[in-house]
Amino acid sequence: MSNQSPLKYIAGLIPLARVSAPQFVAAVIREAIVTGALSGSEPLRQDLIATELNTSKVPVREALRELEGQGLVQFMPNRGFMVTPPSLNEMNECFELRAVLEPLAVRHSVPLSTPEQLDAVERIIDEFEKVQDPLLSSQWNLSLHTALYAPAQMKHLENMITRAHTIAQRYTHIYMQLRSAGIDSQDEHRAILAAYRAKDVEAAVALMTTHLKQASDEAAEYLKDHFEV
Repeated sequence: MSNQSPLKYIAGLIPLARVSAPQFVAAVIREAIVTGALSGSEPLRQDLIATELNTSKVPVREALRELEGQGLVQFMPNRGFMVTPPSLNEMNECFELRAVLEPLAVRHSVPLSTPEQLDAVERIIDEFEKVQDPLLSSQWNLSLHTALYAPAQMKHLENMITRAHTIAQRYTHIYMQLRSAGIDSQDEHRAILAAYRAKDVEAAVALMTTHLKQASDEAAEYLKDHFEV
């Protein structure tokens, strides 16, 4: 990371096109929390955030309310907004939700996927393999999973997955930082893509289930002594 503040650095990585000011601010703060640039229980001063992101306090306030609804920040009387502390219960809940929701999305997506959609997924994987900055990896990972589930055109399911995935990614980042791990290879994603191309629904579901379980088991085992319940 450069010598910039975490929020300014992350803001430079997020495209401004087609998003409102509150959406942009929410995206920056969300990424800062997910990647650990903002730590648990850290106070979120609206005036400071507004200055760093070159905006007013109104979109910052709207963004914080949105993130409060997603469980990433919380409002404390007489103290204002703060980053929600990580917890073992939240981590387990999010991983369990992903284990239920994402194989379901795969089951509906494989039969409907087109060669063009799968070519787009492959391009994301190719670009993902080049990513060295952990601050970028969560965005690429979410983009990849979103592209895999897009053929199903199940927007409510996609929204639930995105929320669970975003919070779960927070714990994946903490896990990677504590064990000094690099960004994972894309072999498992490529295997899932191959099952999509073969229209093998059961293989794709099984591969996604294994992929999610391995990630959650590793993170849970490593982090179980680092958080409160």
